[in-house]
Amino acid sequence: MVDPWYDRDPTLFEIQKREVQSEYPNLHFYREHDLIFVRGSFPLIDAGRVLDRFSIEIELPRNRQEDIPIIRETGGRIPRISDNHINVNNQAGDICLFVPEERWRIFPVGSSLLKFLNGPVKNYFLGYALKELGDPWPFGERLHGKAGIFEYYGELLGTSDEQVIRKYIQCLSKKTFKRHWPCPCGSGKKIRNCHVAEIQELREKVPWSYALKSLEHLRC
Repeated sequence: MVDPWYDRDPTLFEIQKREVQSEYPNLHFYREHDLIFVRGSFPLIDAGRVLDRFSIEIELPRNRQEDIPIIRETGGRIPRISDNHINVNNQAGDICLFVPEERWRIFPVGSSLLKFLNGPVKNYFLGYALKELGDPWPFGERLHGKAGIFEYYGELLGTSDEQVIRKYIQCLSKKTFKRHWPCPCGSGKKIRNCHVAEIQELREKVPWSYALKSLEHLRC
């Protein structure tokens, strides 16, 4: 098994650790076997004032380039139900911050842990704090499970046809694609004579491994 990125590049890890602890002194790093966890109190700050706090745990991914950190609320404040964007099939209570295919927009590959905290993590807990007060999620929210996958790809492709969406996901889930394949749009043309440019652009945004996981989820 390949060593995790924080062992392969300890200098980068120390830089990211210092960045986080400088801005969030109540978050602490722990090593358990070959895994790194960040645990502690995460504040919601506005104009220098702490509005709220949540107890959290972040599990750093072994592969920094491909995987997304796992975030959990550990204080028992947030009920572990799908309406709170928590994976109910996971006993640990992993939070779903965004559809993985949206990473290119929300948390691009190579982004720092601090960016993860100040972006999707902060937005999630701010949204939940407002939800507790009876307000809607301020940044909008996706549907859960399969519906969320169809919603995301539907927006990306400009269609609500689930069969077309499935065909696009199938195409994106391949490590490589052939231009002579039938275009997933359903035109009957080959990809090279139809949506080749659009598919190439999509493949730059959506890693094939993410599309494959979505495809497997849709088959469940």
